[in-house]
Amino acid sequence: MTRVLAFHGVRNYRAADTTPRAGGARLKAEWLAALGPTAAGLDLEHAYYADLLRSQKQSGELTDDDLDLVASWARVWGIEPDGVQGRATGWLRWVCGRIAQRTGERPAVVEKSVRLFFPEVTRYFAAGRDGVRERVRAALLRHRPRVVVAHSLGSVVAYEALHDLADEMEVELLLTLGSPLALPHAIFHRLDPAPLHGRGARPANVGRWVNIADTGDFVAVPKGALAELFSGVEERPDISIAPLWPHSALDYLRHTTVREVLTPKGPGGGSSDHRADTPG
Repeated sequence: MTRVLAFHGVRNYRAADTTPRAGGARLKAEWLAALGPTAAGLDLEHAYYADLLRSQKQSGELTDDDLDLVASWARVWGIEPDGVQGRATGWLRWVCGRIAQRTGERPAVVEKSVRLFFPEVTRYFAAGRDGVRERVRAALLRHRPRVVVAHSLGSVVAYEALHDLADEMEVELLLTLGSPLALPHAIFHRLDPAPLHGRGARPANVGRWVNIADTGDFVAVPKGALAELFSGVEERPDISIAPLWPHSALDYLRHTTVREVLTPKGPGGGSSDHRADTPG
């Protein structure tokens, strides 16, 4: 069995997840089901931290800090948001509408992506980073995974945690899905460790780093920048996981490309993606 530790993305808190163990068990079951037959060779656990980033507000409105991140994200798409007066709902819909025109996506899908993603990014960098890092560090040291699979904001958490543990453990494969690590100002320039001379680096304890992104994933922008801004990254060709919601972790896990990276080839089957642990 290959030990795998999963790092989830945003909006994974549920009221029933009263403990990290409960949340981790729920996500573990969902991810294993999505992986299908591929899951048979995996000893998968979840580094659960959604409770540390959940908002106490129920309004769903974005804060000024959230909107600053949205503005940085819009500029990646070549949209200059400062030309529109104010920062109310109309401003957000204008930005999402412009990006929808450029991508051929529905404005509602773009706006949903924004509203789900940026508030937790704000909370992670503003107040949640230390608590999240402490918890996932414990999970990494406890499970000692050979493989780390990180989706969305989870790729940021995993990247920083693996760097933090560079002298304490080794991971054969880091697989990032729908990663926003290269997003300028909103994420890239806020990473710890900070990029050196404009470049990030594969954690020294990671043998191989593979990144996969859907062609329409609005979180995983700018396209192709991960390999340009981080050393030691293998970019797989863009894939399409789902036309209506191109950022779902479960849809990523159902895709053949993701399953191929996670499934080691046996003797005579070609080069392996990673080495499985010895049974027992």
